Amino acid sequence: MDAAPASRVANLDLLRAVAIALVVPVNLVGEEVLRVGPGMARVFESGWVGVDLFFVLSGWLVGGLYWRELGRYGDVGLGRFWARRWLRTIPPYLVALVVVYGLRAAFTDNADPFDWRYLAFVQNYTGMPYWGVSWSLCVEEHFYLGLPLVLGAALRVRGGVPLALGAAALLSLVARVLTVPDGASPWGLHYTATHMRMEGLALGVAAAYVYYRRPELWPALRRVGRALALPGIVFVASIPWLPVDVLNRYAYTGVALAFVAVVVATADRRPLPFAASSAVRAIALTSYSVYMTHTVAADVYRRVVMDALPGVPVALHMVGALVVIAGVGGVFYGVVERPTLALRRRWAPRRSDVPSPMLATVS
Repeated sequence: MDAAPASRVANLDLLRAVAIALVVPVNLVGEEVLRVGPGMARVFESGWVGVDLFFVLSGWLVGGLYWRELGRYGDVGLGRFWARRWLRTIPPYLVALVVVYGLRAAFTDNADPFDWRYLAFVQNYTGMPYWGVSWSLCVEEHFYLGLPLVLGAALRVRGGVPLALGAAALLSLVARVLTVPDGASPWGLHYTATHMRMEGLALGVAAAYVYYRRPELWPALRRVGRALALPGIVFVASIPWLPVDVLNRYAYTGVALAFVAVVVATADRRPLPFAASSAVRAIALTSYSVYMTHTVAADVYRRVVMDALPGVPVALHMVGALVVIAGVGGVFYGVVERPTLALRRRWAPRRSDVPSPMLATVS
């Protein structure tokens, strides 16, 4: 859920805005801010696909950074790669974790003790007593840790990069097909475990590989993407009505392929309607902060406002919750995320001929 590079691409900003707009209602239902019937709840809960869109966008962005550095310098500095990823994502994550746990302790009787597994990014395997959205941050951190190692090995083998990235995507599909029992809950380990949710990230990196390293193939891939984007969106829209076993085993792969098609189809074309607007840009810029804080903001809104004003129509409460979520996310971006970005630019800038203070001895 990384932010866009300095030279922003309007269409990718639009996709980030769409992604966070899909995710937030899921947790408004989960936090009982938005109260709907079972049928509509299933529609809203299918907004989890926004997380998969974030995965594809993250894969495309991180892959682009990797392939551009490789093309310019002939190699990729592991230390710098990891430092830039960790300085980008982990400091805001840690602050958000403290805020989430602190508010939970303040508003919940007999709150669970602090779970140290959150510091090791393993809660997506061991369970999440609170801050459930953090599972996807674990997936991304695991992926960022392994990606340069896998690509470094794959580059030594002819055709190794497509093989490695394709194998990563296929591993997730095969793992779910072989291990998910019939009738399993959609929210089990197959939803959160890194090795079962790598398609979007791996395929996003693969698309960036074609764009930056195999440009002769890009026009053909773009044509395929444009041909499949609309059918892919139709498939994504069908998610609420898929049988649970199809959802648990196959849908994540289908959603990842659909969103890769959308990214490929739009990444280098002129801006779509509203894509270049200041509103879309603001939502895209703050999407990571909103993602990390929106569940706790919704929970506090329900406890403080909804419980005090039970007669207010649900629709107004939903608007109020969205305003609070946007405000909290915007403040978090300004106070935490933006200074973190400045710190990264100072300590671990993008690779150049000028050494950074933090990485002066690291290639």
